[in-house]
Amino acid sequence: MTIPTDIGIELFKSFAPMIVAVGAFAIGLELLKQKIEKKVREKNGEPPEERIKRLTNNLKEAISTISEIEKELKERQALAEKVKSDYEIYQKLADLKKEEVDAVTQALRGELREEGNKSLWISIFINLAFFMVGIFATKYIT
Repeated sequence: MTIPTDIGIELFKSFAPMIVAVGAFAIGLELLKQKIEKKVREKNGEPPEERIKRLTNNLKEAISTISEIEKELKERQALAEKVKSDYEIYQKLADLKKEEVDAVTQALRGELREEGNKSLWISIFINLAFFMVGIFATKYIT
């Protein structure tokens, strides 16, 4: 099974246009709202202090929105990098040559064979010890 080489980058590329589009849409709505408010104010009149306060608040909101978008882009980029590094590790494991796989398999079989022999002798000694205890207990009781 193979994984596409640039899955993380592709994931980032697929989400980035959506985030930018949503941000542009929000900015467009805000601009439309401001135009409508400006028309209403022109009819009613707005003091300069209120206008400065309103524009300052709008600027703060825009900065906050941009910061949130940047934060989300950085998170997605970090995720894409992690996916890419994981893919590279898995690809290296998948690219092991048959001889390397056979060598690792033989080494593991040797270890298991040694453990099996060791376990057999330990079982024999334990059984012998219980057998001897049984003989002495039988002679002592009778």
